[in-house]
Amino acid sequence: MAVLEAIREWEAANPDSAPSGQGEAILWALGKREQAPISGRPSSGSPPTLAEARAEIDAAERVPREGRIVPADGVISTLNWLIGAKDGLPIPGRRSSDGWGHLVGGRGVILRTEAEIGRIAELAHQGRPNAAGEWEKEWCAGTIAVCEWVLGTRRKSPVRNTPRPIHGPTGLNLGMEESAAEDVSRQLGRGRQHSPGYGDGVIRTIRWLRGQIMVPPVNEQGNPVPGMR
Repeated sequence: MAVLEAIREWEAANPDSAPSGQGEAILWALGKREQAPISGRPSSGSPPTLAEARAEIDAAERVPREGRIVPADGVISTLNWLIGAKDGLPIPGRRSSDGWGHLVGGRGVILRTEAEIGRIAELAHQGRPNAAGEWEKEWCAGTIAVCEWVLGTRRKSPVRNTPRPIHGPTGLNLGMEESAAEDVSRQLGRGRQHSPGYGDGVIRTIRWLRGQIMVPPVNEQGNPVPGMR
């Protein structure tokens, strides 16, 4: 597992902090630990059930912190990722400026595969002509613009209209685009060049690409999905 390998590399570089909560949680989930990392419950030798993983998360959340980051935090983030409750990768230490997308089939800070991104662009294309209103139609347009920009079929960024980097948008590019889209959503300054729905679609899509939210910006019918984590 590429994620476990990245955790192991971090532990090797930071022996004073090893073993990490992240590493122990994955090994427990793989059935390679005799007891749960926080509660100490004996393991059966098989991967834990969903109920057991949630019980371990509850136990980790009750660990005193006193303002500090503790191994239990790593256990929580890892188990939430493993059961599909969160998308952010549970790599310990400071977030890599280069991102961890390559560990899960993405690139840089983008955690989605090209196939996933292409599928969302296709759904937004299909949903746009039948959108319920102008806001929904523009949301789809914002989603399409971001996906095509990331995939390389669009040469200019969705809001700032800057040339696409040769190797694709970086975390910095995505952040600047999201910031510009906030102005579109609020109709501030140059943000008035697009409608609010367009900005909302751009913001939502970028956050989904980075794994900040789990639910894609459009559903299987190509309709916007605002306000869901």
